[in-house]
Amino acid sequence: MSLGFRLSVVIIVFILIGLAMFWLSVGIVGKKARIRPIVIYAVCSGVSYLLSMFLSMWLFGENTVFADYFNVLYSLVCYTIEALALGMVIWKCYDTPLVQGVTASMLSHFIIYTADNVVEQAAATYSPLFDRKYFYTFITIVIPKLWAFFIAFAAAYVLRKSGFYRYFASLFSSRLRTVLLMAVSFLLMFVWEIIDYFYPNAEPNALYAVFFFSLIAVVLLWVQFMAMYTAGQEKIHIQEETISQQRAHMELLEELQQEIRAFRHDVTNLFSGLTLQAQEGDLDGIQEFMRKTSSYFDEKLGNEIKQMDCLNNIRIYPIRSLLTTKLAAMRQKHMQGVLEVLYPVRESQMMETADMLRGLGILIDNAMEAVPEKDGQIRLVMLQEERELYIAVANNYEAEPDLNALSEKGYTTKGSGHGTGLSSYRKILSRYPGFVARTYLKDGFFVQELRMPMRTA
Repeated sequence: MSLGFRLSVVIIVFILIGLAMFWLSVGIVGKKARIRPIVIYAVCSGVSYLLSMFLSMWLFGENTVFADYFNVLYSLVCYTIEALALGMVIWKCYDTPLVQGVTASMLSHFIIYTADNVVEQAAATYSPLFDRKYFYTFITIVIPKLWAFFIAFAAAYVLRKSGFYRYFASLFSSRLRTVLLMAVSFLLMFVWEIIDYFYPNAEPNALYAVFFFSLIAVVLLWVQFMAMYTAGQEKIHIQEETISQQRAHMELLEELQQEIRAFRHDVTNLFSGLTLQAQEGDLDGIQEFMRKTSSYFDEKLGNEIKQMDCLNNIRIYPIRSLLTTKLAAMRQKHMQGVLEVLYPVRESQMMETADMLRGLGILIDNAMEAVPEKDGQIRLVMLQEERELYIAVANNYEAEPDLNALSEKGYTTKGSGHGTGLSSYRKILSRYPGFVARTYLKDGFFVQELRMPMRTA
């Protein structure tokens, strides 16, 4: 065969496997394939293959101890570098967490290379020998790669349409599940090499093909089951928190209703005295009564009604429930909590609601921990603007916090067991480029601000 034909086959194989790997990996994380990331991955993949080859030759090629295991060791180096390269491309180009991108790459590698190797082995074993080597090469090399590409394209389409990425992301909510899933995915990448090493003379018959395709199906079903189970548990937890927040909201309404009843009773008594003053023509007394009544109204009901109006301006119901719960907790701890929401806050910010709940909850919890035991004051501000949502949480303090030490993990002014929230808060913000966080001291208050860009139409 001519050199040109051989190079053409290599290029076709490289393109088909590369596209299949990329397409399925981005499908697992719920993204769409784009030209720019594909080109970046093609360059990274080519570099990774060359790096793997030279690294394997340097580590194992000249060592007679590893001579019999060279192919296995080469695959170990090559597949690992390739998975890391694709994971980093997904991480950088799609703002997907690196562990998710690498895990998706390893699972895609297992599915595609297993499907390709099964068909390639069968074609090489059972295809009749042709006089025309070009046709034989097409059957035994190109067709298996086309089959792998078709499998990847179909799987990516189904996964994206079914919203699998939402469940897949939930698998990384804990460190233990993340480590377990990555370890299993890493081993699956080499399942073909492991079986081939222990059973080198296995015949690629029907049972052989059924085993490997069943293995692919079982792995996919296992990942989907684990992902859906984890997402279901998280959903139950969120629902329990929502019920708790709704209960706090109802308690606030009942408390306000009781205060209205008490105010109505007091006003009836006050107006009895006003009637007597009016009959006597005591205008100064009436004016003084009106002034005291207005002050009494503001003290009894004005703040509560203002807080309810501010809560009603928050159109993101989970956030409204969270703030209701936190304000109720502040009242129980005899803290003065003030909420200011001048304009309706709509759900069009770029941050996911779940991350927004976690981030805002961390800021409020830190403020509640930091206020003095007596006369604690917390101010919450949410200002909806055209292009961004401004959030500020401010609290007074006993000891002035060290702003320079805030960047250190675990820093706290409240002793051991505290201070872990800010690192989680920074980790959340790191996933959203364009967000601006600011921390400063002003007029005896520790202020934490966050500016969240809005989605463009």
